Amino acid sequence: MRKKRYIIFGLLIIGLITALLVYNYIFNSEHRDIASEEATVNLSAEDIFTQFQKDEALATANYLDQVVEMTGNITSIEDNDVVLSSGVQVSFNSQETLKFQKGEQITIKGRCVGYDELLELVKVDQSTLIK
Repeated sequence: MRKKRYIIFGLLIIGLITALLVYNYIFNSEHRDIASEEATVNLSAEDIFTQFQKDEALATANYLDQVVEMTGNITSIEDNDVVLSSGVQVSFNSQETLKFQKGEQITIKGRCVGYDELLELVKVDQSTLIK
């Protein structure tokens, strides 16, 4: 009977230590800083949109979670997002969109998060403006 208690107590301690390690790994790990990373792909907003429309699976394999640098004309502005060339929705972390105007050509760097079939837009987040 006593042996059983020690085994159960030991398993509880091991489980608690494991839970603390997993918690620490998930919530205290370093986050990716897209602004300081080098772009792996450099293309226009029209090109990436066309590639996602032609073959979404291949484009997803090539661009998903990659740092992309792209150039395009602003077709709409909403809060912290702009749409480039009617096909790429770009989300900024800050209020950078306040200085943009429709029709303006910009170059951005951000992380490609995939294609939204419902809105028919390529999504890019954590973007920064490249001068």
